[in-house]
Amino acid sequence: MTKINDMEGFSYPTPEGTSAVVGDLPWHFGTENFNIVYKTDPKVIARYLPDPLEPGEYPDRVIVSFSKWWSLWDNQTDMPIINPERTWYTETVVWVSSSYRGEHGKTCIHTWVDNDFTMARGMFLGFPKKIGTTHKTDYNPMNPEMPSLGPGEKLKGYTTAHGERLMEGEMEIEEEIPYEDLPAPTSKPLFNIRYFPSIEKGAEPSVCELVKINAENARHGKVWSGKGDIELYPSEIEEYPNLQPDEVIGAYYFENGCSITGGEVLHSWV
Repeated sequence: MTKINDMEGFSYPTPEGTSAVVGDLPWHFGTENFNIVYKTDPKVIARYLPDPLEPGEYPDRVIVSFSKWWSLWDNQTDMPIINPERTWYTETVVWVSSSYRGEHGKTCIHTWVDNDFTMARGMFLGFPKKIGTTHKTDYNPMNPEMPSLGPGEKLKGYTTAHGERLMEGEMEIEEEIPYEDLPAPTSKPLFNIRYFPSIEKGAEPSVCELVKINAENARHGKVWSGKGDIELYPSEIEEYPNLQPDEVIGAYYFENGCSITGGEVLHSWV
């Protein structure tokens, strides 16, 4: 008789582990980010942050990131030559400033991805991922009619899901800035909510945790800063329109990367 310990794979366990949708930790990432940073009603943000999670040092600040991610898991780092499709995806993330017991961080409150493995992996990490597609400007320097990134150049990103265009951002590059000058909470620790309801009707959730994500091997490339604009479109099945911008702080384009090694449970509501 097969025992659960005889099965392999990070998620979901199978006899050999080969077909698990997500491979073993640590997970390694490289990312292109096109971020719009803006202010909104802090009361709307606060409703996403259950006690003991609290609004952060910038309680009215939102970051919308239109991005492309390349990723590998530790037991299959040769995936780029096995199945390239399983090494990259697009994602739009909505971050807000948060804090836990005086430590300032950020929390993901909405996100859309276009691949199954990142959706499953994200839910494990406490990202509320749903299926959607992110499109952003991607210049190729070998194309004679495409510019290199620099002052005066323009970028655009938008997100689509369930037949709707959800949001759209624009940027005009003004200057290169140090990575350390990216506005908070871009580089702050990540506090997420892991939530899995019980299969039993009326029972408490099986998992309901506030977690902090641990990462190492951080790296980054050039950072471009400039003027930005963002529009959130109406939707009858999404809540992001409640985060309408009051003032755009700026727009930023940069590349970075890290290895996520796991995390720690800060608080359990169960």
